[in-house]
Amino acid sequence: MNMNLLVALDFDGTLAALKRDPAAVRLSAARRALISRLGKKAGARVLIVSGRPQAFLRRALAGSGAALAGEHGWLLEGIGSRWRHPRLALRSRQARALAAAARAAVRDLPGVRVEAKTAAVAVHWRRAPGVRRDPAGLRRVLAALLPDGWRLAGGKKIWEFRPADAWGKGEAIALAARRLRARVVFIGDDETDEEAFRRLGRGAMTVKVGPGRTLARERVRGLAGVDVMLKRLTKA
Repeated sequence: MNMNLLVALDFDGTLAALKRDPAAVRLSAARRALISRLGKKAGARVLIVSGRPQAFLRRALAGSGAALAGEHGWLLEGIGSRWRHPRLALRSRQARALAAAARAAVRDLPGVRVEAKTAAVAVHWRRAPGVRRDPAGLRRVLAALLPDGWRLAGGKKIWEFRPADAWGKGEAIALAARRLRARVVFIGDDETDEEAFRRLGRGAMTVKVGPGRTLARERVRGLAGVDVMLKRLTKA
């Protein structure tokens, strides 16, 4: 029996090139059209699953027809009824307090920017030369702020406070797949994507973008490789 296909994609570093200013990242018109074509294929759905806030994803993916799971999968819309993690309200209140503490802790570090999300706090250091020389030093400062129920995770020129609840991108993708009764293809490039590769296991087709050790079953070299794979899925 044929199954539906869920194609889940990270955003930064997978669909859009990384930039020094995260707010300047944009989805190209060609890639938006490619996502739209794939989503219109019979039995296929596209899900963008990202650490970005849901509001950012709505703007960035407007007109693409893709379903969205922001905040590392703590929100899901576009596949069945709109869903939010039951602890989201609590973690949102805690995140606001944590963001204020983080801003105070890094105020003397030029180039470091604190981004308060709904259920996470990102500390960007891509534009901080001093931190680029010693990212572990910034991590120690931030680790001292960790409240119970939270963890500190790394990424590409970022440290991020995230809830320690056993929920992330992989769980959100699995939830969407159950709703669709679909087999899964997941393409990502970052540490949080490795967590999802582990969660989805051998039952999914997992694809790593770029170099580095990975749990994914396949690898593409960069965004151009992602395009090739999406075109292949559209024609399959």
